Amino acid sequence: MRTFRAVMAFSLLMTLASFAQTTSSTGKPPLGFSIDNIDKTLDPCVDFYEYACGNWLKKTEIPVDQSQWVSFVELHERNLDIERDILEKAAAGGASRSPVDQKIGDLYGSCMDDKAVDEKGIAPLKPELDRVAAVKDKEGLIDELAHLYLVGGASLFSFYSSPDLHNADEEIAYIDQGGLSLPDRD
Repeated sequence: MRTFRAVMAFSLLMTLASFAQTTSSTGKPPLGFSIDNIDKTLDPCVDFYEYACGNWLKKTEIPVDQSQWVSFVELHERNLDIERDILEKAAAGGASRSPVDQKIGDLYGSCMDDKAVDEKGIAPLKPELDRVAAVKDKEGLIDELAHLYLVGGASLFSFYSSPDLHNADEEIAYIDQGGLSLPDRD
């Protein structure tokens, strides 16, 4: 049985290796499976995890701004880099921009203009803050919560649909607390 598992594991690794990249045009290590992550000094029948990930674990350091570093966090960070490159190219301008690129680039550029944002202060938020300050009764609170929900702000409650916890064949409505704690760091 042990030999069968080792053969199956080896076969799986070889299948994955056939799809693996070993180089990247960005100079970063490849995403996903890489044969370089395998620690071939270990016996896969003794500790398959260390065998499959050993070199990655030895080479990889958790960045100082992260609480964990796993492939999905790395993938998320790479996606953010790609998105930033797209936005910066769109914001750079030029006659070759499409109307969509111009809109995206102009919006991104306006958000990244720290000087202009600092000069405006809270003035752009003043109408929303005034709406909240004008709430005097329960009916006004309900109207304001509905408005905040419609404009995408966090309020006291979250409304969403998700599979029923007791019957995954059904999608049901949920209401949950929302906006009562600090958001995640992103």
